Amino acid sequence: MQVANVTKRRWVLIVAGVMGIASLSQAEAGVRDPGVNARQQNQRQRIQQGVRSGELTRRETGKLAREQRDVRQLERAYKSDGELTRAERVDLHQEQNQASRDIYQQKHDAQDRPPAAVRDPGVNQRQANQTGRIVNGVKTGELTHDEAQELRDGRREIRQTEQAYKADGTLTRDERIDLHQDLNQQSRDIYDAKHNEQTRDP
Repeated sequence: MQVANVTKRRWVLIVAGVMGIASLSQAEAGVRDPGVNARQQNQRQRIQQGVRSGELTRRETGKLAREQRDVRQLERAYKSDGELTRAERVDLHQEQNQASRDIYQQKHDAQDRPPAAVRDPGVNQRQANQTGRIVNGVKTGELTHDEAQELRDGRREIRQTEQAYKADGTLTRDERIDLHQDLNQQSRDIYDAKHNEQTRDP
């Protein structure tokens, strides 16, 4: 009788374990995107290859590594509610498209641009903060998906402008001012979108 009870308890534990794994798999299914993960791995390998070949300087490697970290942070933020929406997947792939272009550009440039001429930590920090505000607005329901997409488009345009300004290896005072003015407008747009009467349906 005791043997039967022990055997029954073992089966209960095994079944419970299998059900737990199944539940976990179902929960993860809502946030999985093999394409994003595969591209992250591919881009890390391209950076490592660039370091080994000498195509990437230490400064370039650090910049690309930070960009990869930002994409991972954005991915974790999007997945934090247990769901990865179509718009969020599209945004992640667009961010990875930009990261891929940056890797190519850094590996094929002349590597003779003076770092100080194009750096503006204030611009980069503000972009990161605004990305966080958009993600938070989606999670809290303050932003509809359409509003969030419009704000992401605005963010992308600013990044494109920044890269165009830096393409000649310099970032002039007027260009820095223009970027910060664009970021000021983006900040106002985020505030207005989060505080209007439109909210996402629960």
